[in-house]
Amino acid sequence: MSAPDLAGAWALHGATLGGDGEVLYEWDADLAISQSGESIAVAIETSGFKSSRAVSFAEKLTALPSGEWHLRYGYEADGDHADTKPGQFFGLSQLTFAPDLQSAEGSSCNYNGRYVVIRLAATRKAAA
Repeated sequence: MSAPDLAGAWALHGATLGGDGEVLYEWDADLAISQSGESIAVAIETSGFKSSRAVSFAEKLTALPSGEWHLRYGYEADGDHADTKPGQFFGLSQLTFAPDLQSAEGSSCNYNGRYVVIRLAATRKAAA
């Protein structure tokens, strides 16, 4: 089965959770997915209170029997971003895309400076 077309712009909403699962704060970001053949890359850029940019590595996309697609990847701070220092943070994320490829839900664990667990929800942006 060939990989679905996830490429493009997505609106990402995150809820950062405390140790007890309580929402500490919520944030929004732009999620950009690029694809070339079977390879995929993810970039997330937040703005506002905590502006930063993260880029992915070690991406893996898996088809699920339900018709959903499960994307797992590591991410790290993008030192080329004005508000992000190299090595500032890194982590692991997972997103499960609905069969219609218009939305996704998942989670993220961040390390090295921002020790948090995050609940994620993404919605595909309309083409301009």
